[in-house]
Amino acid sequence: MRRAQDRDRQFILNLDMEFMNKLLLPLFVAYLCLDFLDVYSTLLALNTGLFGELNPIPSTLFALHFNGFLVAMLFKYLPAIPLFYLVFARDKQNRHPFEIRLVRFCAVVTLIAADGLLGYVVAWNNIPTLISFLTR
Repeated sequence: MRRAQDRDRQFILNLDMEFMNKLLLPLFVAYLCLDFLDVYSTLLALNTGLFGELNPIPSTLFALHFNGFLVAMLFKYLPAIPLFYLVFARDKQNRHPFEIRLVRFCAVVTLIAADGLLGYVVAWNNIPTLISFLTR
């Protein structure tokens, strides 16, 4: 078990931080843009009447009109707060090099997964709705 922990620690300490730092901001911006596209295309689809929200939480909130919409947006963008921290976490005195590298590595993995999932949602569910709306 100890050898595995040492191997994992060495893996994290040998990561190229410069490369990870170059990846994090574009991945975070892509996450925010995809989140916005998901919300925007959902609102367009709801306004056209071609689409009904299948998720019971947002559909209940959308039924509450503007106040419910604001709460739904708060829930939608709430995950961006911890992601923001992960992207911009720094250790200026270099007291915790392993921990910061681990946090940054987790941020890269999380953002790649989140961008992939949101990209799938936007492409698969929302773009066909937008195309049908624009071709009317």
